[in-house]
Amino acid sequence: MNRQKINHPKSIYKYKGVRFAALACLVVLVNLQALCQEVNAKIDKDSIRIGEQINYEIEVITDSTDLVIFPEGQTFSPLESIESFKADTSFAEAKIKLIKKYALTQFDSGVYTIPQQRVSINQQQFLTDSLQVEVATVQIDTTKQGLYDIKAVIGVEHGKSRFLEYVLWIVGILLVIGAFLFWAIRRSRKKAEAEKKLPPFDQALASLRKLDEEYKTPGRDAEQSTTKAYYSRLTDIVRRYLDEEVYDRSMESTTSELIDHLYLEKESGHVDFSKETIQKLEHVLKTADLTKFARISPQEGQAEADRLTVEQVVKETKEVLPEPTLEELMRDKEYREAVARKRKRKLVLTSIFGVLGILILAAGILIATKGFDYVKDTYIGHPSKELLEGDWIRSEYGFPPVTVSTPKVLKRVDYPLPTEMQGQMEVNAFSYGSFIDRLNIIVTNVRYAGKQEADLEKSVDGMMQSAESKGVKNLLVKNEKYTTPNGSEGLKTFGTGEFPEEGNPNEFNQGEYVMLSFTAPGVVQQILVSWRKDDKYAQEIADRIINSVELQKPEN
Repeated sequence: MNRQKINHPKSIYKYKGVRFAALACLVVLVNLQALCQEVNAKIDKDSIRIGEQINYEIEVITDSTDLVIFPEGQTFSPLESIESFKADTSFAEAKIKLIKKYALTQFDSGVYTIPQQRVSINQQQFLTDSLQVEVATVQIDTTKQGLYDIKAVIGVEHGKSRFLEYVLWIVGILLVIGAFLFWAIRRSRKKAEAEKKLPPFDQALASLRKLDEEYKTPGRDAEQSTTKAYYSRLTDIVRRYLDEEVYDRSMESTTSELIDHLYLEKESGHVDFSKETIQKLEHVLKTADLTKFARISPQEGQAEADRLTVEQVVKETKEVLPEPTLEELMRDKEYREAVARKRKRKLVLTSIFGVLGILILAAGILIATKGFDYVKDTYIGHPSKELLEGDWIRSEYGFPPVTVSTPKVLKRVDYPLPTEMQGQMEVNAFSYGSFIDRLNIIVTNVRYAGKQEADLEKSVDGMMQSAESKGVKNLLVKNEKYTTPNGSEGLKTFGTGEFPEEGNPNEFNQGEYVMLSFTAPGVVQQILVSWRKDDKYAQEIADRIINSVELQKPEN
């Protein structure tokens, strides 16, 4: 058997050797880089009580050019992350040391394992060691600490609602206005109806028929008073008709004056009276005069005849009266329309001034009983009064928490620190309003790196300097010891100052302030309330806020 020998080119072996050497170098470089990077984790204590804080710390040592990403969020379950602090940085030659701290806690007893945390360095993942924590219950020595019954439910005080009071006042005023408008409109309608009376001729005949209904025709045996009243009404009817249609002084003229004037009207041609008509009227008027003034009773049937004579005089007068011209008719129509417009305008003005008068009267009664400031602030509005009487909120701010009641929820705000103080302390600040507003509320919680208690007076000076940097000037500062309702002792700082006007920093308003300061190992807590001096409602708000402050001291 012949065997064939295959010869491999030397270049192929040479290529495989180069590739193997490159791969080996890469592995060595990665291992060297890993050796240069170090990730460690630790906790400050492995045994805590329920609700107590534990500090979890991740330390990373790497090159200064590396990108390091720490875990965020609730990655420590079953423990709960309370707060994530900023990373502290230190340098040593080309290396950088990063320390990231987390505040953790647990509210159930037991033994828990903090899982491994993933740290990314230049997109390469590193895992920390898992750590074990024991959470113990709080032991109570019943021989020294007595047991008490469960407290009864406490009712929450709600803000006083003035809705019912407003409704009663509005309904009362509307009823009065409605009654006044009803009276005004009814009165106006009655006047309009009175103005829409019958024409003089029809009115005279209607009055004669009504006279017949009210009086039986008086005879000789009728009482003098009845006859006199009858003839007075009878002559008034005919005189009023003549007053409106012929002679406008017929009502106040004597019998002779009226008859003379009627003859003049006949002679002038204005009214073509017949001589018999005038004579009939003269006979009736003279009979009436004798009956009224001489007390002479008419003969039997005379009153009835005179009644018929008056009706004939009215009818004959109407027949001889000239027809009204078109100009007179138009003038009469325009007059009536003008009267209607005047009446309507008068009704509107009466209604407007009447309603205004009622409102002014109601306001006067309120001011007399409650006072001007009360009426102005309650019904027109006052921002501080609305805050005082609204629904208040009781909340906790910071850690350890400061519990305080406020008219509005305080919002977290950024509190910039000087460069030299960064890394040495952490500030949590919550506020409502500002120094230029009518009311300003600030709650701050400062945590120091160490456990020493801070100097409260220095903290107060720092807060005053912060206020002055925002434009407040001429601060008067007074200090005294203070104890909260739950027994926490601190420092109360109060006084006056000049606060800048909103929108005009060159104008200032007199104001007052109160600040409570408390200290504990590693913590300073401050509550500041400032307000305008002339705002009595803001003063009540400040007192209520200060009296509601309670705080929980941090565990050692």
